[in-house]
Amino acid sequence: MAKKEKVYTYRKIKLSKKNGKFRDIYIPDESFKKHLNTLLKPLAYIYEKKHIYDCDHAFFKGRNCVTNASCHLKNRYILSLDIKDFFDNITSKHLEKYISEDILYFILIKSRLPQGYPTSPYAANIAVIELDRMIVENLRSFDSNIIYSRYADDLTFSFDEKEKVHFIISEVIKICNYFNFKLNTNKIRLQDKNNGRAVITGVGVSYYNVHPTRKTLKRLRAARHQGNEAQASGLAEWASCKLPNTSGTK
Repeated sequence: MAKKEKVYTYRKIKLSKKNGKFRDIYIPDESFKKHLNTLLKPLAYIYEKKHIYDCDHAFFKGRNCVTNASCHLKNRYILSLDIKDFFDNITSKHLEKYISEDILYFILIKSRLPQGYPTSPYAANIAVIELDRMIVENLRSFDSNIIYSRYADDLTFSFDEKEKVHFIISEVIKICNYFNFKLNTNKIRLQDKNNGRAVITGVGVSYYNVHPTRKTLKRLRAARHQGNEAQASGLAEWASCKLPNTSGTK
């Protein structure tokens, strides 16, 4: 009698977003989650071998929001852009160049990258290898002093001449459109360090170092006042603005 192929299952829940809409989250069952976890090392290996520029700072060892913010210490202006519905718009077409069908079969749902799978953050970075390359190379050909970094769907650029902002935005829009991504025009933000500390992915940035934001410190004081030790501990770690442990690989 032929051996039956193991069937993996998941459940879908809806989480409310700040804009009043809902986000679909897919939760694999325990056996499926264990199987997906076995794919993390292969996915990390694929990214390590295939990516060209070290501009991403999310989901890998040795990178976090602090390393992302630290890239932008020297420049005056900080431009923050956001890819709209990032995970929802990553499809098999973004991944099939890098990832085998055997792996794609497990990490996609209806040819799309599901939020909630442990493999999705790794696959998301793989999906935008070419996007990162085009952004870096196009901006370098215009001005080699423009700094670009990405934290998942948050794109950050720093530069010293304000007039460059229009070129950067138009170039990024063209590149995103090429890969069937859209920028969230409601989240375009330009900051000038000369008007005070800039904030990048929740971390305050000056010309010299990074700092916890006032918002983080306020939440930390509130958590301590309320006796919420778990939240206070997490916020205290965030407020320390520590670089991650860089032992091991990304």
